[in-house]
Amino acid sequence: MALLTVFAPAPETSDPPPQSPLVSTVPVDVRAGSLLVRGTGTVRPVREIELTAEVGGRLVDVSDALVSGGRFDAGATLARIDPADYRSAVQQAEAQVTQARVQLLQAQEEAGAAREDYERLRGRTGETPAPDSTELGRLVFNEPQVAQAQSTLESARAALQNARTNLERTRLQVPFDGMVRQKQADLGAYVAPGTPVATVYGTEAAEVVVSLPSRKAALIENLWATSGQSADAGLPATVTSAYGDQTYSWEGRVHRVEGAIDQRTRTVDVVVRVPEPYNQAPTIQSRRPEVPPEPRGRTRPPLAIGTYTTVDIEGRRNGTYHVVPRRAVHTREPGQPPVVWTAVGDSMLAERTVEPIQTVEENTYLAPTLDPDARVITTDLRVQTDSMAVRVER
Repeated sequence: MALLTVFAPAPETSDPPPQSPLVSTVPVDVRAGSLLVRGTGTVRPVREIELTAEVGGRLVDVSDALVSGGRFDAGATLARIDPADYRSAVQQAEAQVTQARVQLLQAQEEAGAAREDYERLRGRTGETPAPDSTELGRLVFNEPQVAQAQSTLESARAALQNARTNLERTRLQVPFDGMVRQKQADLGAYVAPGTPVATVYGTEAAEVVVSLPSRKAALIENLWATSGQSADAGLPATVTSAYGDQTYSWEGRVHRVEGAIDQRTRTVDVVVRVPEPYNQAPTIQSRRPEVPPEPRGRTRPPLAIGTYTTVDIEGRRNGTYHVVPRRAVHTREPGQPPVVWTAVGDSMLAERTVEPIQTVEENTYLAPTLDPDARVITTDLRVQTDSMAVRVER
C-alpha cells in the first residue's frame, strides 16, 4: 500500500470552463401617438409693473392689500394721496370756466350790438360801405374780442379737465388683477411724481420660458408658426411642479417662440403660458403614461412666481417610438452613434445602433430601429464584444 501510494500517477488538471456573464433584460416599450418634448423653466409673470405716483403728496390711505404677497382686483385703490390741494385746484378751475363763459357772453352781446348799430346806420344813410374781410373790418363787429373770449373759455375748460385728472391720480390703481411683489412706500410717506410705491404683477396668467436645444425644438411641429397665440390656439403643454412630497400639474399652451437664439447656450426659448396659475382647482393628470394617476379631487397649490417646473410640450404626432431605460444606451467612441445591447435567445449579445430622440428622466426615446420583440440588456458589462456569450437572468 505504501509503494502504491508513492508511485501512483498524478491526476490530470484542467482549467475550469469560462463562465458567461449573467445579464438582466427588459422588453422594448413601443409607443405610438404624440411625442412629448420635455424641458424645464421658471415661472414668471406675464405683466409686471412698478406702481408710481403721478402727482405729489402725502399718502393718507393705504389698502390692506398693499403688502408683499397681497392680492387685489383690477381697479382697486391700493393707496391714496392727500386730495385736498387737488380738490381746491378743481374748484378754482371751475370758477375760471364760469368767468370765461361770462366774458364770452359779454363779447358776443357787444358784437351783436355793434352789428345792429351798423345796420341801423346803413339803413338811415344808405351810403355806408360793406365791411371788408381785413382785421380792421372784423374789428367793427367785435369779432376778435369774441374769438379771444372763446379761446379763454377753451383754456379754462382744459385747465379744469387737467385739475380733475390730477384729482383722479391721487388714487393709485392697477388695471388688472394681481399681487404685490414688493411695497416701497407706506402710510404717511411723501411721494413726488415718479416715486415708486410698489412692484405688482398680474395673476390672470403666468409664463414659463423653456430653453430647448435645436435638436429637441425640431421635434415640435409648427413651432415657429406660434407668435402671440390666443389662450386656446397654441400647442398643448403640461406644466408640472413638486410641492412637498407631491407633484401637481397645470394645463398650458405654447404662446410664442422668442425670436433670437440664445448666444451663450445656442438654445431656442419657447414660452408656455398657463392661465389662472393661482386658481387652486383640482390637479390635472400628467400626459405621460409612466406617471401614476393622481387621486381624484386633490386640490393643488398655486403655481407661484419663481417656481421651478418641468414642461411637456406636444411634439410630433402619429409616430412610433421605442422607449428603453437610459442606462441601456451606450456610447462607444466619440463621433460614433450610440448602441444598445440586445439578447439573442438566451446565450448571445448583439449590438444594435440606435438613434436617440430625447432622454426624459430614466427613459430614452429612440427612433423605431429595433425589433419590437427584442429584449434590451440593462446590465453594465465592463468588457463586452458583439456576439459574445451571455446568460440571461430568468
